[in-house]
Amino acid sequence: MERPSMKQRLVSALVLCLASFGAIQATQAADQAGSVLGIKGEVVAHGDDGQRALLKDDPVFVGERLATGENSYIVVDFIDGARATVRPNSELLIERYVATEADNGALLSLVKGGLRAVTGVIAQRDPDAYRVKTPVATLGVRGTEYYLRICEQDCADEQALYVQNMVEQESY
Repeated sequence: MERPSMKQRLVSALVLCLASFGAIQATQAADQAGSVLGIKGEVVAHGDDGQRALLKDDPVFVGERLATGENSYIVVDFIDGARATVRPNSELLIERYVATEADNGALLSLVKGGLRAVTGVIAQRDPDAYRVKTPVATLGVRGTEYYLRICEQDCADEQALYVQNMVEQESY
């Protein structure tokens, strides 16, 4: 039996590498929830493979937790046409995001902070299929646009400022 030549071994190795790369790409594409439409400051995606700094046009995947830093935000364009703007000092976990004819559903978890979003095809097809969890409740979104914020001590100053501005505006 004749041994393969160096050229045949190199071709075989190249084919194996390309097949592996294609399988990785197909897996990532199947789990891609959306992509970064806009970004300001430091935003990190935490996933099973560690963490990565996000840039404009980067993909975001199911299972990743997006964390915005101080004075930072991210706008995510989801695969179904939905968009979410995640506020500074926030964390959003993408637990599920599928928009196919056979399967349709989204589950986002706002761990902390806030977001403003416009729903897409998933909520249009079936409003019950689009959910947002918080530390205290799971919400079913029944409209096309919503704003959600988890307030702890960080909101007290903003609420006081809002009330003060309203009083000042009414006093003249």
